[in-house]
This record gives sequence, structure tokens and C-alpha cells, in this order.
Amino acid sequence: MTGDEIKATISGKTVYLECGAGSTGGTGQGIIYYAADGSALYKSAGKGMLHGTWSVKGNTSCTDWKEVPNNPCSRYDKQGDTISLINVATNQARCKITKTAPGNAEKLAP
Repeated sequence: MTGDEIKATISGKTVYLECGAGSTGGTGQGIIYYAADGSALYKSAGKGMLHGTWSVKGNTSCTDWKEVPNNPCSRYDKQGDTISLINVATNQARCKITKTAPGNAEKLAP
């Protein structure tokens, strides 16, 4: 996906994920709220609540988590209705987006 497509998919939305072993937040279900102001909250499967900032750089999404520094950016690979997040450093799949919802649908709080 292009940077503009990534931004349209996640900006100001809650993103529901099914994550594998390559995920920053651990294996299982995760929820990330990507606020339009560039802040992000991640209710992760294995690491609790993560806090950070996100941006789109080129055709990747980059999130800098306070609790997990030096997090590599992700490429978004869309095949049909499935969007997979791919770690650009390892080229390994991290998570699949299962759905999105407008705003902070889960009321995630810092």
C-alpha cells in the first residue's frame, strides 16, 4: 500500500489486529488507536499498554513506542480484503488487520 493509503486506513481510527510471533506487542489480539495528532496507544497481547507516536514515511508506517524503543517500520501488504503488516527490518509478518473502527472505539487511555 502507498503512504496515503496507509494513512487513510489508520489515521484517527482504532485498528484491531491478530498478531504472530513477529509482533512488537506479542502473539494474539491487539488493539491500536492511531490518533490523528500522531499519538498512538496499543493494548498489546503480551506487553500491556504501549504509548507512542506514529507517522507515515514513504510507503511505511513507523511507530515509536516508549516501552519498546527502536521499533522498525511496517509495510502494509494488501491481498484482497486482508492487510498484513510486514516488519521492514526482517521482512517478517507482524500482524493482520481484522477490522478498523472510527475514533478511539475502545476508549484506550494513556
